[in-house]
Parts: sequence; C-alpha cells; structure tokens
Amino acid sequence: MKKLILILIHLTIAYFLKAQPPQQPIVLGRIDTVYSNTLKENRPLWVYTPGFDTNYFSKPEFPVLYVLDADDHFMSLVTMIKELSATAGNTVLPQMIIVGILNTPGHRTRDLTPTNSTIDKLSGGGENFATFMEKELIPYIDKTYPTAPYRTMIGHSLGGLTVINMLLKHTQVFNGYVAIDPSMFYNNDNLLKQANAILRQKSFDGKKLFLGFANTMPTGTDTLQVKKDTSEVSHHIRSIMKLADNLAANKTNKLLWVKKYYPDDDHNSVPFNAEYDALRFIFKNNRFPGNQPYNQYFNKQYSAVQLRQMIDEHYKAVSAERCYTVRPPEAEMNGIGYAFLQQKDYEKAAMFFQVNIDNYPKNFNVYDSMGDCFLARDDKANAEKYFKKALSIKYTKEIMDKLDKVQAEK
Repeated sequence: MKKLILILIHLTIAYFLKAQPPQQPIVLGRIDTVYSNTLKENRPLWVYTPGFDTNYFSKPEFPVLYVLDADDHFMSLVTMIKELSATAGNTVLPQMIIVGILNTPGHRTRDLTPTNSTIDKLSGGGENFATFMEKELIPYIDKTYPTAPYRTMIGHSLGGLTVINMLLKHTQVFNGYVAIDPSMFYNNDNLLKQANAILRQKSFDGKKLFLGFANTMPTGTDTLQVKKDTSEVSHHIRSIMKLADNLAANKTNKLLWVKKYYPDDDHNSVPFNAEYDALRFIFKNNRFPGNQPYNQYFNKQYSAVQLRQMIDEHYKAVSAERCYTVRPPEAEMNGIGYAFLQQKDYEKAAMFFQVNIDNYPKNFNVYDSMGDCFLARDDKANAEKYFKKALSIKYTKEIMDKLDKVQAEK
C-alpha cells in the first residue's frame, strides 16, 4: 500500500508539472531598429501597436506618439494609453502607436541639445537628430506600421528642450508637442533667446503645445518671487517661465498651447502626471460616446437617426481638428451592431452596420454583417443582395453557405 501511495504521489506531481503551462512574459511592445545615415549608427526602438484583426476588418490607422528617453517613459505611456483608449470601453484617448526612441551609449547630450556648449564638446547634435527623425525614423515607421498622419512628440528635461526646438524650427514634423520641464537654460538660454522672434514671425496653425514644469525653486520661494531671483539654482524654472511669457505674448501665431505648473513635483517626478495631462489636452475632443451612467449608444432616449447624426458630427469635428479623415472604429461599430441585433433592435443594428458600409466600402465584412441583419428580419431578398456583395469582394465558405441557404429557401 505504501508503495502504491508513493507511486500515486509521484504520478500526481508529474501530472501537475506537465499540466502547468510555461511562464509567458508580459509583452508591452516589440524591439525594432533603424539605421541612420545621418547619425551613422543603428537606433534602437521600442514600439507598441494596438491589436487589430485584418481577417474581418480593414487595416486601421493609428496616431503615433514619439517619446524620447524611452527607457524611462515608454512603459508607463503604453499602460496609460491602453487604459484610456481601450480598457472597459474608454475613449478618452485614441488608440495609438507608441515609438520609444532609446539613446545610444554616450550620445544623449549629443542628440538632445540643439547647439554646442563649451561645457560639453560632444553636445550640439540636435539638428542632426531632427533630420534623423524627420527624414529617416518617421518614414520608416510610416512604412512599417499602420500609422495615421497625426504625430505627437514627448520629451522631458533635455528631451523637452528638443521638443521646443522641433516646434520652433521644424514645426511641420509633428502635430502635438509635449515639453516637460524642458532645459531651456541650456547653453546660456540659447534657444530661449531665439524663441520670441520665431513665435512672432511663424504660423503654428494646427499645432498644439503642452508645457509642464515642476517645482525646482529654492525652498520658501513662490512663482512670483522666483522671477526676480538671479541665483543659478533657480535658472532652470526661470527659463521655463520666460518661455511661457513668450508664448503668451504672441497671440496671433495660431499656436494652441497650455502650461501647467506642478507644485508638488520635482524635476524627476513630474513626467508621469504631465504626460497624462498633456495627452488629455491634445486629444481633448476624442471621447465618444459618453459612458455615464451607461454607454451612450445604448441610451434608449436616442433613436437610430439621432445616434447616426451624433456619430457623423463627432468624427467630422475630430477630422477637422486633426486635418485627416478620422473614421468610426470598424470593429467597434460592428460589435455594437451585433449587440443590437441580439436585442432584435433591427433599426439600430442596421444603422451601425451602415456606418461601416459608408466608411469601409471596400471590406467584405461590412456587407456580410448587413446581410445578417436582413436575414434576422427574414428579408431574404436583401440578405441575398448583401451576401453576394460580400462574396464579390472576398470569398469565404461561411458566407457562401449562408447565401446557398437563403437561395434554397426563397
């Protein structure tokens, strides 16, 4: 008996060891690289792309967020954006691609400073870095990933200085600019001294800037007192406040910008809060539908006609703001259509399916879904019509079987 018990114990342990799946890593993105002819080196990248299914739906287009010092900021941004763009139906932010630009060894100051400082002989490569981003990195990302023509750049400290340099001197490259506690004091305020003239002379139509800065003042000093201070310890925050004054003084250049001071954060703690506020500012009008007290699409006070009007108006406004056509998400519209189909609310189901037909007319699935709607209503003639249309774009056995059944029952 004892021997039998030992055998059973060994067999049980072996079973559980075999049954346990191998540990899988949590994947936040992929490692990529692009060679820069400008910088003469391979540039490592971390890239996050939202999931999508092209078996049934059209290839999507996502805005792109480029973040400097990716080893510090990439993971928190992936988590934040996933939470606010997809989790539990959130539409506070759009789903977007995140491109984390990592520094190469010993080259951070070289790349993130626009002019050469006598303090660091390797500094001042910012213009080459700007060329790399505009001429090499962005074309590579646009070729490799499903991008939309809307780009945002985030940088902190020297990265924030780089963001301001890009805004002032390479305005066309990005749509949104996020400068967090930027080192505007760098090289005796060199870029800061140029800012007022550039802000006065240039048009920044369609561009957004979020300027966030931390409490780096001497203890016991407030934001009014620090402007009169001349000590080196307050040079950093004074230079940022001077930039804000320059931005405020130039009201006719069409730049849409905000500033936010974080009294309870220091230079190193401010990025996370500022990134959140910046993205809420840049994509302020993205949220649709409302989710309180429940999803607006399922609020019975709205008819199918009213919902369609709200959808059209919202995406028309967002498209105008971002200067490209932003379409309702195909998979989401399809899923909501089928939810109403299950409730036998055929009018609203058909409306959501029609939204997809209007916005994704080259995809087979939009017609198959409408065919299912007519089939549920026992309208075999229209079901046949839409199944045939779907099959004319892409043959699938599933749709062919439905069409055969409809035709046999007519």
